[in-house]
Amino acid sequence: MTDVLESEDRPAPLPWRRLAGLLRPIRGGLAAMVALSTSGVLVGLVPPLALGVLVNALVERNDKAEAGLLAGLVGLAIIAETVAYVVSDGMYARNAGRLYRSLRLQMFEGARKIPSIDEDEQSGLPSRFISDAETVGVTVTLLDSGSMQLVEFVSAIVVIGLLSPWTIPVVAPELAAIWIVTRRMQEPAALASQRRQEELEHMTRSISREFARRDDPQSTGRFSAAADRLLTAEIRLGWLQAMNLQGSGGLAKLGPIAAVVVAAFTGTHLIGTLIATYLIAQRVFWGFDGLVDLSLGLQSVRGAVARCFALIDGGSDTSDESPGLPATT
Repeated sequence: MTDVLESEDRPAPLPWRRLAGLLRPIRGGLAAMVALSTSGVLVGLVPPLALGVLVNALVERNDKAEAGLLAGLVGLAIIAETVAYVVSDGMYARNAGRLYRSLRLQMFEGARKIPSIDEDEQSGLPSRFISDAETVGVTVTLLDSGSMQLVEFVSAIVVIGLLSPWTIPVVAPELAAIWIVTRRMQEPAALASQRRQEELEHMTRSISREFARRDDPQSTGRFSAAADRLLTAEIRLGWLQAMNLQGSGGLAKLGPIAAVVVAAFTGTHLIGTLIATYLIAQRVFWGFDGLVDLSLGLQSVRGAVARCFALIDGGSDTSDESPGLPATT
């Protein structure tokens, strides 16, 4: 079987039509999951806004009755947000499980159609059914996270604009800086993720191959070499992911502070309003940072997606123009 569907420079592009075909049988569950997640995000805007009003009520007017009502509202909003996320996570587990089952059944049927496969190639198949299939399942995670972060970013930036319009000219350049830093780091990280997956498959093959030759004194050394290559790939991927995520994350932490400083200098002197501005600005930057990081997740799954569809097609090459296969329900 052809070992793999990527160019030397980058993994194969994602076959969006075929991925949509895989997700079509669970579209109802996906819609419910996304609706619950985004509802949780919107309800989550209530606590920081209510907290700001609560602080103003106590500090500016010493209105304990209003503060008590607002505290109750904050508590109810947190409970509602938590329930929405719990149910959404439960829906995610169900959707992902159904996707894994459908994908693995199609991969199994495709593998049966391969005209000839030697023992070495066959020993690498288990890793495709385990790690590759679960990597494809990341598409469900990305759909859920992407919808949440998009709603969080858009809703929070609207609210921050209403609270303190002068913060927008400061926030925009920082968002652009996050975009530039993150995008520059994503391509090396995606290639490192692809290399790690290839080395994992090679190590899986080595297990079966070297165990069959366990009487050979060199078998342990050969397996150790495969494990060492996987270790090197995993360490490189870890460093690149850390630089990518933490670099943009550091810029995202500066944003809310800058927003509060601008709000204070442009005439917002109510303590509660400044607190609310800071908390909502956090959501703006967290949402945007998460959206930018999603593209790294998409790049990282390209190789696994290509290998899964290659197996479904009996080892032949795949492309975005290939028709989607009906998922087994």
